[in-house]
Amino acid sequence: MVKKSQFKISFQDKLLRWKESRFFRTFFFLILGVVIFIHLMGRVTPETYDYTIGSVVEKDILSPITIEDKEATQKLMDKAASEVSPIYKKDDTITANQLDVLDSIFAKAKELSVNGTMSVQEKVDKIKLEIPYELSKDSYITLVSLAPETISTIRAITKNIVSEILLAGVKEVDGGVKRAIERVNEQLVSVDLESSARKVAQELARGSIVPNVLYNQEETNRLRLEARQNVQPVIIEKGQILLESNQVITKEVYRQLNLVGLLSKKVNYWPYAGLFLLVVILVLFLYLYMEHKQGVIAKDNSYLLIYVLIFSINLVGMKVVSLGQNLEYTSIGFLAPVAFASILITLLIDMDLAIITSVVFMIIASLMFNGELLELFDFRYGIAALVSSTVGAFSLGKVNRRSSIFKAGFYVSLANMVVILLFAMLLSKSYNVPEVAVALVYGAMSGLISAILAMGMLPIFEGAFGILSVLKLIELSNPNHPLLRKLLIETPGTYHHSVVVGNLSEAAAEAIGANGLLARVGSYYHDIGKTKRPRFFIENQFNMENPHDKISPSLSKTIIIAHPYDGVNMLKEYKIPKPIQDIAEQHHGTTLLKYFYHKAKQQTSGEVLESDYRYPGPKAQSKEAAIVGICDSVEAAIRSMSKVNPDKIESLVRKIIKDRLDDGQLNECDLTFKELELITKSICETLNGTFHSRIEYPKDEKEIEVKRA
Repeated sequence: MVKKSQFKISFQDKLLRWKESRFFRTFFFLILGVVIFIHLMGRVTPETYDYTIGSVVEKDILSPITIEDKEATQKLMDKAASEVSPIYKKDDTITANQLDVLDSIFAKAKELSVNGTMSVQEKVDKIKLEIPYELSKDSYITLVSLAPETISTIRAITKNIVSEILLAGVKEVDGGVKRAIERVNEQLVSVDLESSARKVAQELARGSIVPNVLYNQEETNRLRLEARQNVQPVIIEKGQILLESNQVITKEVYRQLNLVGLLSKKVNYWPYAGLFLLVVILVLFLYLYMEHKQGVIAKDNSYLLIYVLIFSINLVGMKVVSLGQNLEYTSIGFLAPVAFASILITLLIDMDLAIITSVVFMIIASLMFNGELLELFDFRYGIAALVSSTVGAFSLGKVNRRSSIFKAGFYVSLANMVVILLFAMLLSKSYNVPEVAVALVYGAMSGLISAILAMGMLPIFEGAFGILSVLKLIELSNPNHPLLRKLLIETPGTYHHSVVVGNLSEAAAEAIGANGLLARVGSYYHDIGKTKRPRFFIENQFNMENPHDKISPSLSKTIIIAHPYDGVNMLKEYKIPKPIQDIAEQHHGTTLLKYFYHKAKQQTSGEVLESDYRYPGPKAQSKEAAIVGICDSVEAAIRSMSKVNPDKIESLVRKIIKDRLDDGQLNECDLTFKELELITKSICETLNGTFHSRIEYPKDEKEIEVKRA
């Protein structure tokens, strides 16, 4: 028992931590392998004496005989019979018999109740002979001891209940008896009888409830037999086309071919074993690359799930296109939108992974579009898939708007056409002008379809998994976004502060290999909560008194501390992705409001708890949130400095980072000391570029005289 409970707890923990779970990671790779195997198993050629499942026939296959397909006929007959519902019939003689038994029981009870010569036990023995079911001992005694008038009353009540229930029908299945007995109990609740008399009525009524709606097996069998007989036999006629030329032999067709005697019964399973090993190699190749790269997909299983879904969708698209080969559409393999996967993987995960995946799709496309199975791999389609996927990934290197996806689709179309022309020249004897023209159209359409699919699927993945793609971040950085417009109009000082913090954060994040764009956009929104009470923040106090001078430190603290959480609520309202919400919530961590804390200590004679003047947190959970918090403090501090020079800037930045380290604010993110040093240098370089010394130009003498006057 202990081992079972421990296993259950362990499994639940894995479910809760599925993003880091090794179990789910292995499971997703297993699913990827299964999906690849299923989509390719029809494209291998088992070596048999004749035709096999998955083979592509070169000519029409006709049935040599007329024969009934008994297996198909039997399936139709079984289906027709199973659709006939069981027949039930109510037997009213059972109802009449049960009521007659009750009459005889109560008649005998009335006779015994007035008999003064017999003892109670003798009466009980007599009444037992009349009752075909068992009552409790007390009920027997009560029944023979009641007054005749009471017996008549019980008789009427019991017969009325039993009659009503049996006339409604009691099925022998589906808990019919149980529900009927429950109705007895419900109806006796409101009856005006003594408890002992009510108990007698209850037991007699419950004993009288028996099934009277019985399964009519004879009628059910008759109807099912009739349904079977109405099914028309499935006949394979002589000369009937079982499979047209260039079509794949399915499992059902294979059975029909065997039925008419056109197949050997021996099947070679070695090709499937070879396909299994190929799939293992491909999946292992992807696994080793992801583990070695140590990117986001190696740390978060949600990205692996996204990868598996994109991979699977792309395989489905390729499979649909491959069906066209069976319809004599030569070169239709060039239509497959293979670049769709590389475009989405680049946007949502990583460009390098997209390029590695292109190699896998090259092998898959070569096998999937192997034409008439004369050769196992047709590398024309494999090379086209590799080139188009790689071009699709590289063309999104500097994406800055969603329309860039269509630009990538254009480049993919162009690359496909170049590859097709290349093969047309290398294999000039195998191509004619019309075929090349059709293939070029297919190649051009492939890029367009890839772009359309990627454009349509991107918002779905972003919404379902909360992924912040580059395109989404660029959209959120647009100054015309309603929240940024609100920040600019209502709190211009905070807006300027956020822009400066964004510049500092982006440079610092990129210096350590973090997401610089996320840090910049997160900075834009990190103080959005200040728009709730803008005049309580110093950067928005233009030519006005500081309202904090007129209120208590505790109230000031409450107002200031609220702004990260007000911001999170606003971001949720506008459906801003969670990583940006996290930055807004975590950029202050659990830092101390030193000014108001010391002010409270000066104004209060009693003890002032430091914990009361700290932000509730949480502390920064990501590198980007920690960087934004550091840059936020640096920008605010640098504004208060009168004379700025590189030494002062570096001293200030190092002090702020050291204070955060000493205060434990960086304990929950994975920043290293080396990265903190790089962040320090980056911030200093950015600030030195902003506050560089300027040449003092000579002043005009007239201007000087005017100023003096």
